Amino acid sequence: MISLTGGMEMTGQMSIDSKLQARRRFLRFLAASPLATLPTNFSLAFPDRAMPQDLRQVLNIFQLDQVARERLLPDAYHFIADAADDGATKLANRQAYGKVQLRPRRLVDVSAIDQSVELFGKSYATPIILAPVGAQQKIHSDGELASARAARRQASLMICSTMTNASIGEIASTGGAYWFQLYPSTSRDFMRKLMNAAKAAGCDTIVLTVDGPTRGNQEATRWFAMTRDRSARRPALRLGNFEDFDGRKSIGDPSLTWDDLAWFRDNTDLNFVLKGIMTAEDAQLCRKYGVDGIVVSNHGGRQEGSGRGTLDVLPEIVTAVKGRMPVLIDGGVRRGADAYKALALGADAVCIGRPYLWGLGAYGQAGVEKCLSILNSELKRTMQFAGVTNVAQISRESIYINE
Repeated sequence: MISLTGGMEMTGQMSIDSKLQARRRFLRFLAASPLATLPTNFSLAFPDRAMPQDLRQVLNIFQLDQVARERLLPDAYHFIADAADDGATKLANRQAYGKVQLRPRRLVDVSAIDQSVELFGKSYATPIILAPVGAQQKIHSDGELASARAARRQASLMICSTMTNASIGEIASTGGAYWFQLYPSTSRDFMRKLMNAAKAAGCDTIVLTVDGPTRGNQEATRWFAMTRDRSARRPALRLGNFEDFDGRKSIGDPSLTWDDLAWFRDNTDLNFVLKGIMTAEDAQLCRKYGVDGIVVSNHGGRQEGSGRGTLDVLPEIVTAVKGRMPVLIDGGVRRGADAYKALALGADAVCIGRPYLWGLGAYGQAGVEKCLSILNSELKRTMQFAGVTNVAQISRESIYINE
């Protein structure tokens, strides 16, 4: 007679042995797999949380952020990450891209992709542009010169800030294509000096930032200023564009109005762009006052706490200008697919800020190059899935907005 109890015990033991043998076979498979050479902290389940061991392992912009966070001092990292008030506007910039979905097309010859765009009669190899950021030596000792060299190597346009540590002339001497961002000042002589220096350096476009009638409430910046160890104060960084001028140097003019734009038109023959436009009403005024172009921007969420993302307001601005001037956008771009979505909604080019600063903080010039390379390759891939072969073909028909 067969014991039912014993039979069940034997069957249970055989089941356990089978599972152990299967587990051993799986472990032997992993040991022989190329995956076994990955660093121990590389999570197969969550690669977005992985910490690259070197630049070669960086897969996306988010990993550049992780490395920069690890390598930079807290105040340097928060110089990049800081936002106004509770960060709602910065968050809205990013969330806006999540509401836009792509509509892929099939059986289109996408073996050759042209990502070039034309702005003010000049052709650029990519619509992805480096937005103006000053004081980049807070992030890396080579500062803007590293970013400029990276932009040149990746054939990207760079907009240089008034507040750079190197002067616009020094930056332009690295080669490449540059525009100059100008902050309003109560000193007209100082602004004239800056615009003349930009022209002498070969810039063909002035980008006047108009979103700062006062400074945004950047609480992390204020916190580090209050808690910094004064005995370990670092040397002051130079402001290259402020040198060689003996007059009054000031930044900010809360009294600036639309009527003042005539002064700029009278004092420069360069293309004149306004950065910081966020409503259709102001876009219409740009047309009225003879502005040559617009950057839809809320300063990356660092100024006003409006809670509105730049991509959310892009369509109304594009409608208002009616194709009569180029419209650029910044804020929230982290993937090449994000750039595609902005182009589909009518932007002529897309500016990035924090992504390339993370690259700069993580790996210097090579990190900025990596940032641009990643975004451009992602944009190319998105265009191929969407079935478009050049930027001019990107249209509203290739996206769907999920309100």
